[in-house]
Amino acid sequence: MRIGALSFTPRPVPTVAAFALVALTLWLGQWQAGRATEKAGRQALLEARVAEPPLVIAGRVRDAEEVLFRRVRALGHFDAAGQVFIDNRVHGGRAGFHVITPLALGEGGPFLLVNRGWAARTADYPAPPQAPVPAGEQWVEGLATIPSKRFVELSGDTVSGSAWQNLSVERYAQRTGREVLPVVVLADPPAPGLAAVTERPDAGIAKHQEYSLTWFSLAATVAALWLGLNFRRVKP
Repeated sequence: MRIGALSFTPRPVPTVAAFALVALTLWLGQWQAGRATEKAGRQALLEARVAEPPLVIAGRVRDAEEVLFRRVRALGHFDAAGQVFIDNRVHGGRAGFHVITPLALGEGGPFLLVNRGWAARTADYPAPPQAPVPAGEQWVEGLATIPSKRFVELSGDTVSGSAWQNLSVERYAQRTGREVLPVVVLADPPAPGLAAVTERPDAGIAKHQEYSLTWFSLAATVAALWLGLNFRRVKP
């Protein structure tokens, strides 16, 4: 095919390969766009939960998803012996610890892990700071969250006394022998002297939108290269 001073002469094998690659990348881009739409629905659900009235937790929770990003309230006694400090948590540009204290729900009941707030490192680091635990029956209110299961361990020694590198409910239960609920409550307000730890629902929409754009861009690049490589200037 001749177009003006240019000749368009695509070869069969590269053409089939280019069309297959374009089709594949377009499909992948559309799939990621569909995943973003699904996550948008989940995002709306989680944001709606944040605005709902507090839910009272008085016993076991069957599934963390049922209360995820709900404001919850619980009555119990803090167990100072089970308190741990999660290191390398940054607040306002400073490194410190999240203070995690188990709340016993009733006599012999399960424990609810409460993130009572953030505390800065002190001159005694790597020893954690002082975070006194209140005695007696306490009401706790805050947002129910699930600790991320994706984290990096800086060394094989993930626990040093009460200072831990990362928190997972499963690890806490295994290490302490306590029966714990599958969520961690971000106390609001935080404990006196501690800074509030906050979290907003993030269903991961942006990640899928980014992947979708990447695949669509790759499809356009392959198509442009195929066209550019198959146009040749005809010698006079």
